[in-house]
Amino acid sequence: MQIVQQSLADQIYTEIKNSILRGELSGGDKIREDELATQFGVSRTPVREALRRLSDYGLVCLAPRSHAAIAMISDKEALDIAELRIELEKFAIDHITPEVLEEKLPELSRYAAECTYAVTVGERGKSFEQDSLFHIALVECSGNAALIEVYRRLDARIQLLRVKQNLAAEGLIAYLNQHNELIAMLRTGRTEDAKNLITHHVLHGS
Repeated sequence: MQIVQQSLADQIYTEIKNSILRGELSGGDKIREDELATQFGVSRTPVREALRRLSDYGLVCLAPRSHAAIAMISDKEALDIAELRIELEKFAIDHITPEVLEEKLPELSRYAAECTYAVTVGERGKSFEQDSLFHIALVECSGNAALIEVYRRLDARIQLLRVKQNLAAEGLIAYLNQHNELIAMLRTGRTEDAKNLITHHVLHGS
């Protein structure tokens, strides 16, 4: 695949990230600069920059003078991430005001629609990215800067959690459709129902 136009590093970053989110690259898989450079028809420089950015984000682990590898999470870490994510989002829901919610509704609704559409057309990686943006926007509704910073820093681990849960397409669509249920609950002031749904949503009913 020959990459042209725009930033080569940006496009390589996006291609590798989407491969991870689609589950085509699994935790622990090795990725080598020379092989990627050949695959994309570029020098090692943009490949190295893309891998550095993926490392900063948390999806890739870099070993000095060696290969890179896809980040891994254990079953225990996955559960820890899920439990923490639930508590952070429930805290956010408790602190959403009607005024801020009304202001953020178009953004929340757009992300909800886009992530559902993406998975229906087979773009699993994009659906995960839009899902992530939906939940970041939800947390932003709290207006709590410290909470928002913590949640954003956790985002890469949450992405790995999504990949590890590996929902089938039908289950993933049902999961993503819960975004609209959550929006409806928040609009009608059903805070406790919304928090209960978040728990079910993150754990997928498990």
